[in-house]
Amino acid sequence: MPSKGFLRIRVFTSDAQLPVEDATVTVTQPAERGSRLLATRITDESGLVELLTIDAPEAAVSQEAGTDFPFTLVDIIVDHPSFERVLVENAQVFSEVVTEQNISLIPIKERPEVWNLTEIFRITPQSL
Repeated sequence: MPSKGFLRIRVFTSDAQLPVEDATVTVTQPAERGSRLLATRITDESGLVELLTIDAPEAAVSQEAGTDFPFTLVDIIVDHPSFERVLVENAQVFSEVVTEQNISLIPIKERPEVWNLTEIFRITPQSL
């Protein structure tokens, strides 16, 4: 039976890390055919979504030889009409750990040519 890991997502803009309110955050998990929706949330005035609980392999699994991933991989998409869309691929959620994912958005008015593009960040799995 899987244990639980936790994901905290914070969305902001600029080097001053100003929070982005009302951004749509979608968390999915890669599956055999496409992906599985885990959660869709809206950021609050602090740029945060509520803490998400995600199934993750038990910590003891990481101690076993031949274990590929002692964590759950998730993808995070952030949408807001005033900002460039962001996709974070392969964020890692570990058992009994709060994974913090900060996501910086670029205002469309600074780069109007990217209004229909998605900025993609791929996270390489940790070698444990």
